[in-house]
Amino acid sequence: MREGKPDPAIAVFLAALFIASAVPLIDGADGEEPVTQLSNGFTATHSADAPGRFEPVLYSHNGVFAFGFLRVGSASLDLAVVHLPSSFPLWRATPARVADWSRPATLSFDSRLVLTVPGVGQLWSTLNVVGDTVALLNSSDLVIRLFNRRGTPWRSFENPSDTLVLGQNFTMSSPPLISKNRRFSLRFAKTYMALHMEFYGGRTRPMYWQYTAREAQPENATQPPVYGRLDSRGFFGLYLLGGDQSVDMLAFDTFVRNLTGAFRRMTLDDDGNLRAYYWTEGSKAWTSDYKAINGPCELPTPCGAYGLCVPGGAPKCQCLINSTASIAPPCRAEESTDLCGGGGGQLFDVVRRNRVSLAYKEQLPFETYKTAAECEQSCAASCSCWGAVYNGGSGYCYLIDFPVETVVYEADDRKVGYFKIRKAQQQSAAGRGMSPGVTAAVVVASLVLASLAVAGAYIGWKRWLRQRRAGGVGMEQELTPGHYRDLKSMDSPNNSFKT
Repeated sequence: MREGKPDPAIAVFLAALFIASAVPLIDGADGEEPVTQLSNGFTATHSADAPGRFEPVLYSHNGVFAFGFLRVGSASLDLAVVHLPSSFPLWRATPARVADWSRPATLSFDSRLVLTVPGVGQLWSTLNVVGDTVALLNSSDLVIRLFNRRGTPWRSFENPSDTLVLGQNFTMSSPPLISKNRRFSLRFAKTYMALHMEFYGGRTRPMYWQYTAREAQPENATQPPVYGRLDSRGFFGLYLLGGDQSVDMLAFDTFVRNLTGAFRRMTLDDDGNLRAYYWTEGSKAWTSDYKAINGPCELPTPCGAYGLCVPGGAPKCQCLINSTASIAPPCRAEESTDLCGGGGGQLFDVVRRNRVSLAYKEQLPFETYKTAAECEQSCAASCSCWGAVYNGGSGYCYLIDFPVETVVYEADDRKVGYFKIRKAQQQSAAGRGMSPGVTAAVVVASLVLASLAVAGAYIGWKRWLRQRRAGGVGMEQELTPGHYRDLKSMDSPNNSFKT
C-alpha cells in the first residue's frame, strides 16, 4: 500500500479534541447565587484568554436558560441565550461586524445593552431603547424592562435569530429567521410563510418553499395579515394579527399523541429546512417531529453549487460539470457576485444538460417558448441570469436569476438545462482557503468545545441549587429531573442528507 500524506481534516479534528480535554468547563463559585437581573451601570468583560466557550452573565429563575458571551467557531464572539441542558443557543445577537474572541470585549447596560471592543468600537446594541433592568424570563425571552415592570421596550422574542420557541409570535413585521450560515431565511407575507435563499447579502432572495394559510383571504384587502406561533400541544398555529382567530396550523408528529410538558423550538437549519424539535424530561437529544421539506433532493442545496441530486432510496450527488461519477459536494465554490461586472469579454462558459429540473420551480417566475433554444437565448442575453431550465412538454422556461445551486435529475428527455459557469480565472480568488474536509472538521470540533463549556455553566447552576435547597431556601420555579442532564446539542451541518 502506498503511503499517503496525513489527512489534514483528521489532524485538525484530533488536535481540537486534545485541546478540549485540557479546557476546564465554566463553573460558578461555590455558594454564589446566579445573577437573575441586570441594572443600569452593569458591565461585564469577556476575557480574551477565557478557557471556556460560554461565559454566562445572566440566568433565568428556573435555571434552564442563560445569557452571556458565546464563542462561535474557532475565534468569533457573539452574545447568546442558551438552553443549558442541551447547550443549544436559542437566540444570538449576531453583530454586523464579527467580533474576535481573542480580544477583550465589554457588555454593558446603561438604558440599553451594548457590546463593544476596545480599539474597534460598538459592535452591537439594542437600538432606540431606554430601560431600567434586564431579565431572562423562564420562557427564554431576554427583556429590557422599565421600573415596576410597566413595560418591555425591547425583547429578544421580537428580534429572533434562527429559532422560535413556545409563545413567541412571528409576524410579517418581525425580522426574518436567518440560518446560522446566513444562506437561508424564513419570512412572513400577508397570507403565507416562505423560505428563501439569500444571495449577495440578501439583495436577491429566491423563494424555494411556501405555505399559504388555508382560511386566509388574499382578495380581502381589509383582512389582517397572518402571524405564526409555536404551540405546546405540538403545532405551529397561523392566526390573524390582532387576535387569536385561527386560519390554519402545521401539525407536528406529536400532535396526535397529546405530548405535554415538552419544551419546543422551531429552527431554520443550515441545510435550508425548517424543522421543529422538542425536549422532555430524560431527553438525551432534541427530537425532530416536523420538517417543512421531506426529500433530500427537494432541499435547495443538498449537493452544493452546480450539483445534481439523483433521487432514490439513497440520494446521490453528481456534478453538472462532470457527471461521470457520484461525488461529495461541493462541485464548485459558492458565488458571491453576479456576472454583470468585468472589463469586457464573456465572463462565463456554458454547460448544457438533459433530464434536469428544479425542485422549487413552482416558486420561480417563468416564460413560455416554443423551443429550448429560445429559452436559452433569453438567459444568454441577460448578465443577471445564471441559467434556465426548459420543459418541452409545457413550453415553460424557468429563468435562474441567482447563482446556480443544486438541480434535480428527472428521467424526461424533454427537460433540459442551460447553465453559465464563471470562467476559472474569474473564480481563482474565491477558490483559495481551507478544503471542505478541514472546514468541516473545524466546525465539528468547535461544536464539541462549545457543548462542553455550556455544560459546565449548567453544572455550576446545579451545585448552587443543591446548596440552596440544603439551606431550606425555596425557588420561584423548581427544576425537573430532566433538567439535570448534561447533554450535547444538535446541529444540522450544511449539505448533509438530514431526514
